[in-house]
Amino acid sequence: MYTCAEFNSIGKELEDLLYLKTSPIAVKLLHSRDEIPDGCSIPSRDRNERPALCQAFAQVRRNRRSMAMFKEDHWCLWPLISFRLCPVDDDDIKYVGSGYFIKDPAASEAYFRANFPMLSEERENVGMAIAPLSTCTFEPDAVVVYCMPDQLRQLLMAAKYRTAKIAGTAMDTVGSCINALVPVLNGEQDYCMTIPDPGEYERALAGDNEMIFVFSGAKTDELIGGMRDINEMGFGYKKLAMDMNIEYPRAEFYNVMFAKWGLKTGEQWNLER
Repeated sequence: MYTCAEFNSIGKELEDLLYLKTSPIAVKLLHSRDEIPDGCSIPSRDRNERPALCQAFAQVRRNRRSMAMFKEDHWCLWPLISFRLCPVDDDDIKYVGSGYFIKDPAASEAYFRANFPMLSEERENVGMAIAPLSTCTFEPDAVVVYCMPDQLRQLLMAAKYRTAKIAGTAMDTVGSCINALVPVLNGEQDYCMTIPDPGEYERALAGDNEMIFVFSGAKTDELIGGMRDINEMGFGYKKLAMDMNIEYPRAEFYNVMFAKWGLKTGEQWNLER
């Protein structure tokens, strides 16, 4: 595992490789209120504020704030349930689940019970620390990246290059802050992506074209290694350029297969050029 300083360096490298407009967010579950990392403020105590988690993420990635959030710091219902910060009984689940943006209340409740992301009870926590990856003072359990689709493409390519696996998706349109994060924290997925929900758009000011990509802190070496590999191959975000070139140069295996099929071959790719 990397040191905090190494995570900080990788945070800066990701911002540079992808031209990210906002900082990747380091996330760490806290198992005690005595674990608050250096430099983290508590919104309700220090600013008399209670943001939704997506708003807290926005403050971290845009304003470079670092904070620790406990149950009294949240203004949104879903993270309190998802991270098991407040108890819910079966009646509570029936009540909130029946209005989970599905027309039929019974179908909504059934969907909620089957699909609502819940942190594993084994990951018992009292809150979380969140900070820019480039300045965090803790080793993250997960990292949340807000990015444009073309930047997301590079992250997905990097994850696949080292793992031979396609990253997971959590495309529910409610609770985007938890839908991509919880499966990674639970160890169910190493990489997960989703789309900002209406609350993120209205209240956390997510951009029209922003997507969310989450990766496990334990997979940082794998991801950044893939990013570097792809960049060296000429497929890095900064190295791609639009070029509508008909019958363009191709990798050798294209010509080999086209020749086998009796089709026209052409100029071979020159990576150095």
